Amino acid sequence: MPQSSRARRKPAASQQQGTIPAPGELLDWRDSSHFRWVAACTLCQKPTPLRSNAGESVHKTCAEAWISANPTEARLSRFVSDPQPKRRNDDDHA
Repeated sequence: MPQSSRARRKPAASQQQGTIPAPGELLDWRDSSHFRWVAACTLCQKPTPLRSNAGESVHKTCAEAWISANPTEARLSRFVSDPQPKRRNDDDHA
């Protein structure tokens, strides 16, 4: 029985589990799913087109500052980096 095209799609970045950066480290939000329409940042209330992995409108710098200021709460995965693709073993060329 063939799978539907929906079942074969790679999950969006917002559906994949990423890593929580340590306080002072940067978030990796390269995926296009982080860019949408302009809305108010949930932390500073200024306009931003950025979204967290959970869809929350927030500036990347605001999220990084929040992680540094709230390291205990940051472990609850409010803001996470995008999952990194696994590297192949034969990809170690100069």
